[in-house]
Amino acid sequence: MNDRLGFIGLGTMGAQIARRLLECGIRLAVFDIDKDRSVQFTDIPGCHRAVSAQEVAAAGRVITMLPDSQAVSEVLFGAGALARSLSAGSLVIDMSTGSVPAFLKQAEMLASMQVQMVDIPVGRSPAEARSGQLIAMAGMDRNSSYPVADILSAIAEEIVYAGALGNGLRLKLVNNYMAMVGHVLAGEVLALAKAAGLDRRQTVSLLQKTAAGRGQLLTNYPKKVLAGDITPDFPVSMGIKDIDMALELFSAGNLEGRFGTLARQIFTEAVASGYGDRDCTAVMLHLDETFKSR
Repeated sequence: MNDRLGFIGLGTMGAQIARRLLECGIRLAVFDIDKDRSVQFTDIPGCHRAVSAQEVAAAGRVITMLPDSQAVSEVLFGAGALARSLSAGSLVIDMSTGSVPAFLKQAEMLASMQVQMVDIPVGRSPAEARSGQLIAMAGMDRNSSYPVADILSAIAEEIVYAGALGNGLRLKLVNNYMAMVGHVLAGEVLALAKAAGLDRRQTVSLLQKTAAGRGQLLTNYPKKVLAGDITPDFPVSMGIKDIDMALELFSAGNLEGRFGTLARQIFTEAVASGYGDRDCTAVMLHLDETFKSR
């Protein structure tokens, strides 16, 4: 193992993480299948621009920051496979956001070659990647022997040690699921506001001051269901009534409130499960029961 760190994947996030590592004094061997991405790392002190994925294997520690699991598999096991060039005891640090089953299979295959693999996806934007203010979600415990402390201290201001292998990726996917659903929900809400003849800026200003816009995890969930209190600040049955009234706004414009229709269905199921007079946050308990029964 030499004193360089291998880095594969110089896209929007990867390039900024690589630059941050270099700025923190970590020597890199970088590679990207797109030569236009890797050329920007030419003649940077401490950086070697590799001509193949296999060339970075000599580092002994290799970060992969790639678009999806298929891209990771191609780098590891495809034509000119990185895995065949890694020596026993090497470590692959996957920062990609991909499939959990695919990641675990990759880790299993590498383990059969005496190579370790750990999942450490990251959160936040390219700007935070460059400034070292990412959140890292590590599929390991705090006392793990994986040699990643120098990497994490360079790129992340917060490290969440999620425990078992794959849990870093699981945590990232839970986060991203909420983020992407939130994008669509916010879009539907603001489209409704416009269709209903409301001033969109005024609507946004209001929502920024209420639990609706600030988010349930910052407002009601911590003080209610997550604290073991489901006495009704606002009961599930009343939540259904308010959804119904909002769906009337959609109907008035011959529109469909898809999120509202789904939320009403789940709230109605929660009533049938006995949560009708409980706080709206108790829908989490109903969903816990639903998931457990499947």
